Amino acid sequence: MLRLLIGSRNCNLINRRCCSTVKENLEVQPESPSIYETVFSFPFIRYVALFNRLKVYHLTGTSIAVPGCGIMEIMDVLPPGALYTAAYIGITGTAVLSLASLPFKNIIGYLYIRVDNQKLKISSVDFWGKRKDRIVKVDDWCPLLDIRPKTTDALYLTPQLSDGTKYKLFLKFGNVLNAKRIGEVLE
Repeated sequence: MLRLLIGSRNCNLINRRCCSTVKENLEVQPESPSIYETVFSFPFIRYVALFNRLKVYHLTGTSIAVPGCGIMEIMDVLPPGALYTAAYIGITGTAVLSLASLPFKNIIGYLYIRVDNQKLKISSVDFWGKRKDRIVKVDDWCPLLDIRPKTTDALYLTPQLSDGTKYKLFLKFGNVLNAKRIGEVLE
């Protein structure tokens, strides 16, 4: 009986009108080739993102463990002071992980340059370990040669945008896929 209801014409018509967003008589356009070319990749960005995300997981575990320890302490399953111990470990661990991950924010994982050399796509990792893609004009990128030298230049460069946003670019440990285009556009 269920097969008859599902397979009926009226059910299909209702399903198509209510649940579907496909438009009929739509022309399919051929896909255009990618307009951005990858010019730089940092292979360790996954580990940086995981380390930055670790504090989120620890905070989630703490927010579950502290009330659980409190309830179990009230029910005399755990000894007195277990709530304070769980809260101390959770808060201290979150603070240590947050401070340790501060140097690892805004690390560029991928750089893409548009085919016409007008725009730049910056893929970086934020403080919480999420990937942030930002498309900016090439004119907004301050050239790397115009930035004054720093002691950290041996490890990473600190490019910045015209709005003041600073990033970390690990050229030494990353893969430069198209050095000529990076030199033409970014330096």
